[in-house]
Amino acid sequence: MTFKGLLFDKDGTLFHFQESWGEWMYQVIIDLTTGFRNDREMMAKALGFDLKKKLFLKKSVFIAGSAGEFLYSIEPYSRKIKGDSLREFITNKSIKLKQSPVTNLPRLFKTLKSKEIFLGIATNDCEDPARSQLKSARILDYFDFVAGCDSGYGAKPGAGQLLEFCSAFNLDSTEVAMIGDSTHDLKAAKAAQIYAVGVLTGVAEKKELEPYADKILDSIEKIPLWLK
Repeated sequence: MTFKGLLFDKDGTLFHFQESWGEWMYQVIIDLTTGFRNDREMMAKALGFDLKKKLFLKKSVFIAGSAGEFLYSIEPYSRKIKGDSLREFITNKSIKLKQSPVTNLPRLFKTLKSKEIFLGIATNDCEDPARSQLKSARILDYFDFVAGCDSGYGAKPGAGQLLEFCSAFNLDSTEVAMIGDSTHDLKAAKAAQIYAVGVLTGVAEKKELEPYADKILDSIEKIPLWLK
């Protein structure tokens, strides 16, 4: 395959989802409910999170939803903070997160960049935490474009982030592929009329992604071989 642009989702695509966010979310819930067991359990239920196993359920809004949707789901059960203060708390916690990469990311993106391909991130996370996490993983400088749900282009499954990427680098939709682990990523690709690549490093199974994908890969690690 030949592409001039590759767009990547972040969580579940560059980084293992459950391993990266499970313990983090458990601590967030504990912090926000300050010992009120009923609120803790209700927050976990609203979010779609198993407190005992520290795992997200498949339908969790946190997996593919925007930051705004996530905050809306947990705010009613937050004893500690609300509104803008809650958003700021979550943003600061996200910036400090240590992610679990699915492969040697610096090596992979150095290889892709050597092919003179425009590289981008389209995530439903907020832009500042996304940039911080990419910097911690030593790959931020490989990306020509980073868009979050608060960057002004909307959130997936809407096509706004993807269309802005194409526009920014004067790319035709047929020259771009979107790589992601959720149906939101692949539906966004279809809405933007670009090639949709599903990966199996998130929570979704192959059978869930197949109806929306042009290609399924085990991991982004397989992309260089696939491009050949």
